[in-house]
Parts: sequence; structure tokens; C-alpha cells
Amino acid sequence: MTSPPAAALTHLIAGQTGAHERQLARFDDTQWQEYLDLLSGLFVLAVDRRFRNGDPAAVIRFVASVRERFDPAGTTIDATVAETLMHAALGAHDTLPATAETIAAQTMLVVALINDEGLSPTGLTQLLDETAEMLAATAAVTVAVSEPPAVDGRPDQPADATPDDRPAIPS
Repeated sequence: MTSPPAAALTHLIAGQTGAHERQLARFDDTQWQEYLDLLSGLFVLAVDRRFRNGDPAAVIRFVASVRERFDPAGTTIDATVAETLMHAALGAHDTLPATAETIAAQTMLVVALINDEGLSPTGLTQLLDETAEMLAATAAVTVAVSEPPAVDGRPDQPADATPDDRPAIPS
């Protein structure tokens, strides 16, 4: 079953902006975070699929084409922000904080990247599934790294105490 955030992104990429907006209006905080995570992960995968070599001129041309297609007035997508987001996705720049400006740029870039690929609905579903799997794997690694090691099967037990919480006596 498709999650509401994945369904919203599917509507957006398909150009069904009304359905996308209706889906977003029903999101709770958890779904908003999942949507933003999915959007960011999809962005990274789509940029990597298109710009594996990190060619700066190709990134500049692509951003210009996206601005021409989706932002002819030049008021929604800042070229520098869009290019920086793309270089960050390729690992050549630090990531930018999530702001309305960066999310808007990232959203339009994702739509353009995916539309340019000409994916079928099945292909888009597979890409969203791949993105969700990547995010889940990243989250699992983050949790595994941040949890303290268990002592005697009790993660909150300090190494220098006995199971009954009394200080260990050195041998």
C-alpha cells in the first residue's frame, strides 16, 4: 500500500496539483516529515541518476531549463540555491537548511528530473519504493550508531555496575 506522502508526490509528479494539494491538506506532523524526507531522498536519487559525473555546466543548464519551464518570472527558484542543492545531492557541497525557498526549489527540480526521465507510473512507484528503502536503511544505521551498547542485556546499565545497580567491585 502506498503511503499518503508517496501518493502526494505521485500526484505532484503526474501534474495532478489539485490531488496533491488535497493530500497535503490532510497531513499530520508525522506525514509532513515523511513527505519532506521522501522528497529529499527522491531528489538525491534523481540527481544522482542524471548527473553522476557532477558536471557543473550540465547542472547550470538543467537549472536554467527548470526555471524556464516552471518559473519564467524568476521569482520562485533562485538559481544559486537550486544549483547548490544539486551539488549537495552529488556530495560536492554542504546541504542547505530546509526553508520554504529550498523546499520549493527542490520540489520543482524533482518534478523536472522525474518528468525528464519519462518514467511510467510503475517506474515512478519503483523509484519511490527505492527511495523509501534508502531512507529506512539510513534511519536503521543512524539508530544503530546512536544507541549505547548493552551491558548484561540492559542498555541503560553502566559498565561499572552490577545487574542490581550496585557499583562493581574491581577484581
